[in-house]
Amino acid sequence: MRRPAVIGVCTALATAVVAVAVLMVLREPAPAPNPAASATATTDLTTVLATGFDDPEQDAAGWTALGEGVAVERSAEVPHSGGGSLLITGRAQVWHGAQVDVTGMIAAGQPHTVTAWVRLGQGGGAEPGADRHGQAQLTLQRTGEHERFWHLARAEVGTDGWTALTGEVTVPEDDGGGEWRLYLETTDTLADLRLDDVRIARPTPPVQSGLASLAGATDLPIGTAVADQDLSGRPAELLLRHFDQLTAENAMKPAVVQPAEGEFDFGPMDRVLDFAVQHGLRVHGHTLVWHRSTPDWFFTAPDGRPLTDSPADQELLRQRLHTHIQAVADHLAERYGADNPVLSWDVVNEPLDPAQPDGLRHSRWYQVLGPGYLGEAFRTARDAFGPGVTLYLNDYDTDAPDRRRALVSVLTGLRAEGVPVDAVGHQMHLRLGASVQRVADTLDEVAALGLRQAVTELDVALTAPDQDLDRVTADQLAEQGDLVRELVTAVVARDPEFIGVWGLYDTRSWLRTWPRDRPLEAPLLFDDELQAKPAYQGFLAGLSAGPTPTP
Repeated sequence: MRRPAVIGVCTALATAVVAVAVLMVLREPAPAPNPAASATATTDLTTVLATGFDDPEQDAAGWTALGEGVAVERSAEVPHSGGGSLLITGRAQVWHGAQVDVTGMIAAGQPHTVTAWVRLGQGGGAEPGADRHGQAQLTLQRTGEHERFWHLARAEVGTDGWTALTGEVTVPEDDGGGEWRLYLETTDTLADLRLDDVRIARPTPPVQSGLASLAGATDLPIGTAVADQDLSGRPAELLLRHFDQLTAENAMKPAVVQPAEGEFDFGPMDRVLDFAVQHGLRVHGHTLVWHRSTPDWFFTAPDGRPLTDSPADQELLRQRLHTHIQAVADHLAERYGADNPVLSWDVVNEPLDPAQPDGLRHSRWYQVLGPGYLGEAFRTARDAFGPGVTLYLNDYDTDAPDRRRALVSVLTGLRAEGVPVDAVGHQMHLRLGASVQRVADTLDEVAALGLRQAVTELDVALTAPDQDLDRVTADQLAEQGDLVRELVTAVVARDPEFIGVWGLYDTRSWLRTWPRDRPLEAPLLFDDELQAKPAYQGFLAGLSAGPTPTP
């Protein structure tokens, strides 16, 4: 059973070597800067947790209810930023709230800065008679035999806007182990809570300056997925040293760009693209059409009913598809003109389902428009972006024989219909033991169709999603490095458009929270401290099969 807050205060005060500082209480931040005003920050921090609740696919993004009867769910209403926030309801005690496992993120002896944006109520105002103001509190807890609490920040919050709770904590050297959780509670109100933009950051070791640049080792573009926290400080230094292409992890998905019909938010997208323009980087756009990360309103009639495959509903969904894609294209043209860094797009993401006779996932797009939605999307994208932008069909597990067959069948049909599919994106989310030969076979079959190809989202997990990882061994990391080397060698030999890695360093991997908390998973080229792993060495060695860089 959780101890009352007063005991936690005593525990924390008794630990004299623990420094806890309540820092700032902030209101809304300034709007995103224009490209000319953008600059890389000089902070030397690694973000070990960054939760924005923007992606519907991740729902609560690893956060769970704290207290019996409490419910947590992602909500698209009144986010602090992006396309969503976490709504916390059913609170019967002040300590009831939301919690997240941060085991593996807390480093003994290092200062950690923790920030969370909080507000009360359902958004525009609480129910009559409900609290409109109260004190919210952010707490870090070590569980187990030597349970301790550190109350990081406490501030007045209300229903009329967002308030930042920010604090700093240095955990003693002898407290680095055990299980850790961060949670949000209140001290004086049982009102519903909203939570958004939670971040934990700690000092970053220097980026290794003696390493060969991945991008500098080849003419082949080498990309990585990024979010705001990767665009400043040491992460940005690592990014600019090794990569020359970016993909926005979430900022260009429909749920972020147009969370409500006709209400476009290009701020998150612009921050990524401004950084790319400032530093001369290419961008691969992700994504325009997907069965996930697309708001429900796309598939809902004005009267609130779900769209059907009636001619009228089909026309409505086509109009919404056209409006969204054209609005994105118009914004890019207006803001960046000839300097537009977006050279390619994942037009349709994950359309395959080998269990279906036609090989296509029967998503809401399919249910309303039928298989013709793919052609509609690609033709609309071609008209909007022009012939100079490469249009991709992007999917996962394309090395699996059944998915390979579905992919080739769908592509053959699209090409026969004259649909302007230029290229195929192979996500390449693999794990130890994956067959490089299967990957090569898929690349060869797609190449035979006359299509270009790229690896768009490479990572190599150490374990299967349903396996527990108690520790990471040197043997596992060495095996990962060998697999990456073999894979990159095979891919480079087949002349891809680019190779993209899905994340800058292990802490930033989506696999840390999918399909459940996996705090030790380490699928990327650089570790939690931004230091090179054997996977980096394997990637670099694999690039040696590519073309010689232009002098």
